[in-house]
Amino acid sequence: MSVKSEATTPPEIVDKPRPRTAVVAAVACAGIFVGYLPIMAATVGLSAIAQETRASASDLEWVVSMLVLPMAALILAFGAWAEKWGRRRVLVIGLVLAMLGGLVATSAGLVDGDAAIYFIWIGQGIAGMGAAALIPTTLAIISVAEPDHRRRAVLIAAWSGAMMAAMAVAVYISAAILDVLAWYWLFIPVVVASALVLAFGVRLVPESRGATSGRMDVPGQILTAVGVAALVYAVIVGGADGFASPKSVTGLVVAVVAIAGFIVVELRSDAPLLDLRVFSNVNFSMSALVAAIAMFAYLGVNFGLALYFSALELSPIEVANRYIFLIGGSVVGSNIAGRALHRFNAQSVLAAACGWTGLAMVFLSFIDGDAPVWQADLRLILTGVGIGGVLATVTAAAVNAVPYRQAGMASAAINAVRQTGGALGPAVFSILSASWALSALPDKLFDAGIDEKSAAVVHEIVDEQGVQHGGAVAQSQFPELGLHDALSAAQAHGFSLSAVAAAIVFCVLAVSCAVLRVVGREPDVEEPVQV
Repeated sequence: MSVKSEATTPPEIVDKPRPRTAVVAAVACAGIFVGYLPIMAATVGLSAIAQETRASASDLEWVVSMLVLPMAALILAFGAWAEKWGRRRVLVIGLVLAMLGGLVATSAGLVDGDAAIYFIWIGQGIAGMGAAALIPTTLAIISVAEPDHRRRAVLIAAWSGAMMAAMAVAVYISAAILDVLAWYWLFIPVVVASALVLAFGVRLVPESRGATSGRMDVPGQILTAVGVAALVYAVIVGGADGFASPKSVTGLVVAVVAIAGFIVVELRSDAPLLDLRVFSNVNFSMSALVAAIAMFAYLGVNFGLALYFSALELSPIEVANRYIFLIGGSVVGSNIAGRALHRFNAQSVLAAACGWTGLAMVFLSFIDGDAPVWQADLRLILTGVGIGGVLATVTAAAVNAVPYRQAGMASAAINAVRQTGGALGPAVFSILSASWALSALPDKLFDAGIDEKSAAVVHEIVDEQGVQHGGAVAQSQFPELGLHDALSAAQAHGFSLSAVAAAIVFCVLAVSCAVLRVVGREPDVEEPVQV
């Protein structure tokens, strides 16, 4: 079904000459680059942060979760504000918040003892708010800058590649910082990057707004933020204290009530924050589901790898050398997907990318700290190619599945869903990995020749204090036992099973996308808008 250009072209594109799309897209890519810098900076620095602040495994989990949680909870709100107040204006707000978050996290170095971790959490939370502004705004800027859906798909793939590039750059910058400076300098790069984009990039983006009118959907904004935040909090706390704990149960109840209220409010609103009718589009709904699960698995694997590499006692540069293959593969996968979308249906590309990722995850599950480095690197490259292809394709498929006038709303919606999955990923993966590692620990201790009585004591310590922190405590209390290899093997076992679980999920998604491609209808394709 074709959509007339007059009905789908935002007023700002009709009334004004469109600036050079490449320049606008480059600034948007720089914005998403800033938004994702803190993720890998924190991940690479987890071991150093733990040593200096005496943080437990759950404390370290919050270093990542405090960044991702506001990203998921506030994306829809910032997306709506960008459409109403102006996309460039919200872009500036996001960059300022990212800069402020980096400064607050860096100030943790001025605090002695356990209190430093709280400054990191606060800084990460503020940076997460900045990312929540940058993610939908930069994607919306690209989406409205290029009306042609095929050229737009290429730009969105570049946007996804910039996201992965931010992680790649952060890996090496963080490793270099840890080699010569204290851990709290890890957060300075995002301050510098934000300042540079503010100074030289923002002025190149013309101000634009969506075609929306009327009052803001404040109840919808509050309910979605509360619902997503409560859901993520409940899962994280449930993993640490048990899902029957009062905090976890309360969080789940609040999440269910808030999300149900959000649905009711949106269906009755004349100007909804999220037009729920968009989910009646099978292509958009499938894209949203795949986006959530892909980010869930990607950030979950990232967190699991960080803990696994920490168990191997790799240096920061050795960790960076491993991560660069995963992230570099993602950049390659994004570019391949962008080219493939020129020739093939989005659901076909998505099915292939999900299938590739599933097989690569199975291959990744055999990662072994004693194997040659090139074998681990190959596994990480193949996994990265798949993940990059999935993330690039699913975003383009979602945005192109809706009328052009709804591109901004679709950008915010798909990113809200994706970041919710990303926020849950580290929490769920840490639960699964820790459970499977703990169950494998007795056998690994036996294989290492640890006597039964000592093994029971070690197992009890790890069970009470967690695999990461409890393992370090056990090694310090019983250095004569040589527990390192057994504990590393147990963590490797937990990570491997988590990778297999992710592989199964991706294979199911691949089959679902393939079935949708065969039996479903083609997405509505809009005519290119001539301007």
